Amino acid sequence: MRTFIGIVVTFFIFFILIFMIKFVYVVPNNHYSILDQTGEVRLEDYPELKDMSFEYNADLSVEYTEPINLELEKINFRFNDEVIGTAEINKNLSELEDFAEPYIDEKTKEKIIRKIYPLQKEFLRILGKNGEVYDSLEDGRFYIDIYIKDLKTNKTFIIKRNNISIYYESGGLKIFIPSV
Repeated sequence: MRTFIGIVVTFFIFFILIFMIKFVYVVPNNHYSILDQTGEVRLEDYPELKDMSFEYNADLSVEYTEPINLELEKINFRFNDEVIGTAEINKNLSELEDFAEPYIDEKTKEKIIRKIYPLQKEFLRILGKNGEVYDSLEDGRFYIDIYIKDLKTNKTFIIKRNNISIYYESGGLKIFIPSV
């Protein structure tokens, strides 16, 4: 009888370990994720700016060809057409952090440079470090306005990202439950 109980306990412990290995994971810290479905940016006045969009981890991704004389001035976060926060940046696009190796566009044969600007801290500051300000369950839409300044003419134009979904995930242990 003791052998049977020992086998059952061993099997139970083994099952719990397998469960934890397969279905328990750690999220290191609180963060926001973003789904940007607005589409490509094409500016007739600025053909050197190829794309400006958001990565899943809330980084602003910029693709351009040189020379570029544009500055990332600020980003407004809007919820239901009300500005809820602003990230002041004031950096030349060429001074942003390198994202990946440049590549050659197959159609135009131009060298495309890719840069990013991390915005996770701004998301946490504006939307709340614990998802307390706005969450994905609340009715409403998020919009993000990107202000770009032409350094030659001192004109500012706005790139509107109007199809945005923002999700909050808290840090700590999580259990993955697969759907059948």
